[in-house]
Amino acid sequence: MVERSDTTGFLPSRYFTPDGVTAPPTHLCKPNGLCDCYSGMSTQTESPTQESLTSERYPMLLFFDGECAFCNRWVNKVKLADHAHRIRYGTKQGHTFQQRVAPSHPKFAKVESVVLVKRRPDGSEDFLIRSASIREVIKGLPEFRFFEVVLQIFPTFLSDIGYRIFSKLRTPLFGKWHHCRVPIEDDKQLFVD
Repeated sequence: MVERSDTTGFLPSRYFTPDGVTAPPTHLCKPNGLCDCYSGMSTQTESPTQESLTSERYPMLLFFDGECAFCNRWVNKVKLADHAHRIRYGTKQGHTFQQRVAPSHPKFAKVESVVLVKRRPDGSEDFLIRSASIREVIKGLPEFRFFEVVLQIFPTFLSDIGYRIFSKLRTPLFGKWHHCRVPIEDDKQLFVD
């Protein structure tokens, strides 16, 4: 590994391979797909009720495929663009998704998509998938303005078709990670286990 500074704020400088690709600190996942690498983090730090996945401070919670290399990179870019820190992140292989979302919403456990939990003004929560979740996540992020406009132009059914096609191609194109991502200390409040 090569010592180099990282401007993302996600990886310590010692996690770069000689070819310049970042290699985050990792832990192997358990055979059942659940990761225990987040054991030091609280599932909910500011939730108004135990059952709520979101809070006023963090009105959105984005679950993504933690084994998908593209998904991990995309989440890192979103995290850097979200200067207000309105989004928290978790993997679909993690404890929060597997034990709190999947049992009560089994259709989200099977879908090939990110799952966004969005807080409503009354405190209830909406679950968004595919292009609707991406639209909501990138809304208002200047770095993603082009993609926001593109998603506004196309009707949802067309952008969902594009999302489904890309979700089938992402692993062959970008590869798969067989380890859990471990956030640096400064970012731990943004990740759920």
